[in-house]
Amino acid sequence: MLFLYSLLYYIAIVFVLPYHYLRRPSELRRRWLRERLGYVPKRTGGNDRPLFWIHAVSVGEAIAARPLIREISKDADIVITTVTDTGQKVVRDFVEDRASVFYAPFDTIGAVKRFIQRQRPKLLLIMETELWPNLVTIARKYSLSVMIVNGRISEHSFRGYRKIRFFMKTILEKIDLFCMQTKTDAERIINIGAPRERTCHVGNMKFEVEPPDEIPQWCQKLSKPVIVAGSTHEGEEEIIINAFRKIKNDYPEATLVLAPRHPERFPLVEALLKREEINYGKRSEDDTSGRDIVILDTIGELASVYGAADICIIGGSFVPKGGHNLFEPAFWQKPIITGPYMDNFPLSEEFFQADAALLSEPQELETRIKELLRDVSRAETVGKKARQLYDANRGALKRTVELLKRLV
Repeated sequence: MLFLYSLLYYIAIVFVLPYHYLRRPSELRRRWLRERLGYVPKRTGGNDRPLFWIHAVSVGEAIAARPLIREISKDADIVITTVTDTGQKVVRDFVEDRASVFYAPFDTIGAVKRFIQRQRPKLLLIMETELWPNLVTIARKYSLSVMIVNGRISEHSFRGYRKIRFFMKTILEKIDLFCMQTKTDAERIINIGAPRERTCHVGNMKFEVEPPDEIPQWCQKLSKPVIVAGSTHEGEEEIIINAFRKIKNDYPEATLVLAPRHPERFPLVEALLKREEINYGKRSEDDTSGRDIVILDTIGELASVYGAADICIIGGSFVPKGGHNLFEPAFWQKPIITGPYMDNFPLSEEFFQADAALLSEPQELETRIKELLRDVSRAETVGKKARQLYDANRGALKRTVELLKRLV
């Protein structure tokens, strides 16, 4: 099965490689291709400290890895890999010179071998559940310990993995430790082949991500009330803008901050606002004061901008994308509104049941926002309950590090 998987992977690369190569800026293409083929620089310097390899596929995993990086860099050197360009930027902005940062090697035998031979890591930490068969298999052949960190298995992924359980079991048996976010995640990965004695529920490390204490200075100029819609996807901006326009009838001074999930969509959202003839500004270029809508076209700033909001809207939840992070607005004790698609966020039901977030269908969004704007007391209560859930679920970092130290 591993041979068949490798064969299909090679065939897929032949077809998709030109597209992914050409879609990147010309100055980035050579580095991207070399690193994805495993041609990273050889590790230099003394080997008195072990090297830990952290793989965080994209932005969400990279942000969740921040507290872990801070903690383990005290005793080990670190190399971090991501798949996406935005993940690279988030990691590089954070680690500065505390770690080496590369694109992850393709999941081919040659690429993974070259990466390991050149970097010589002792431990592979896979953020969430990025299960690449050759990566895990070859890591074990080179005597690396392998650990799943902040692991999760969505219902959709679980159904898919169960269909190939006979194959997944052979991969999962090679992993030394599974630190899963919830009991449900732990049971799901056990059901697809992970050894129960190596699987534990430690909580979600995204609770450990604390935004900066200060709200960005430019946010102070935004006209109140401020609504922040974070990590929006295609089709959601229209829903949110339509609701916001109706709200402006009752709250003419209101400001909407739109933060598209993917940077490549910044121009598309700007084009939408131009077509709609909306008074908008861009965070990166314009004076945002006096604007009805501000496009947050920067990376890594959303968590702090939530602190300026009167109401926070979670993107990826009004279209079937699975939703995004409730923890960041919860940290700031802000009232939260989500759409019906929150499958990727395992604790969303707890938020709804505790009245720590409001669930809204797309056509109800205007009503939900107005409910909170009109009832300040309720908005404050919802925000407080969100922060209580945030505080109650912290501690995953400490438990994960304790288990990691036992493993190495």
